[in-house]
Amino acid sequence: MRLRLRRRGMAALLKSDEVRSDLKRRADRVAETVRNRTEGVLDHGEGGIVADTYTGRGRAGATVIGVPMEVEERDHVLGSAIDAAGD
Repeated sequence: MRLRLRRRGMAALLKSDEVRSDLKRRADRVAETVRNRTEGVLDHGEGGIVADTYTGRGRAGATVIGVPMEVEERDHVLGSAIDAAGD
């Protein structure tokens, strides 16, 4: 069996609402885990930690913001919360 991917189809999939929704769900899980481990330190939304998605040129993506670098370096809250994104 041979699988041939269509470039346009893959590009559409990577930018689709379904992929963006899945990324948002995962980013929300990471943000919630961070909120439970440390007090929000920036003035962004609930608990000071914000999860958001975007669609770039090539694909959808997600971000979790609200933890200053010095807090991340000291406590590793984002790095240790990434597993919460799950499947």
